[in-house]
Amino acid sequence: MRRSEKNWLEFEQTTTPFLPPGSHDAVASVTAELRDRMAKVEQQVLSQYTATAAYATLGQQAVELARAEARADLDRSQATIIGLLDRLRADLQQRFDALEVARGFTSTGAPTATTPAGDLDGRLSALEEQLASLAGLLEATVHENAHLRQQVDELQQRAMRSEGWLVSGDPSDLTLS
Repeated sequence: MRRSEKNWLEFEQTTTPFLPPGSHDAVASVTAELRDRMAKVEQQVLSQYTATAAYATLGQQAVELARAEARADLDRSQATIIGLLDRLRADLQQRFDALEVARGFTSTGAPTATTPAGDLDGRLSALEEQLASLAGLLEATVHENAHLRQQVDELQQRAMRSEGWLVSGDPSDLTLS
């Protein structure tokens, strides 16, 4: 808070009375001067209170805006991850369907008319082939899932670094405390 020379008197000027002591005029002028000064101080306090309230309101609005942006970013990230998982699920379902058609089995797992019903060895070898191909497909799915998880982690780290949420390290270093 700065004092301007227009609003404040120097200290020496306030201690020396203008009129002789004991005069009714001296008391009235000092009272009027004190009243003016108190009015100026009251105006300054009120303006500081108003400025503080305005800064608090602006700060609250900034916090609410940051929360809304963080929520929107979280929603976008979740939508991206859910979309990727849905695409992976659909791709795996297509692969399973293609594998069943290629192996000559229906969706119930029963052999089609190409495999003779009375030939037990043929049915057993067809089941073994189907299990081997399913095991291979499951292994490929596990590898693809690990690769997808790695890509999602990299995207998340890149987004957090670009938005200033993460300076160094990885997201597992973050805590709520």
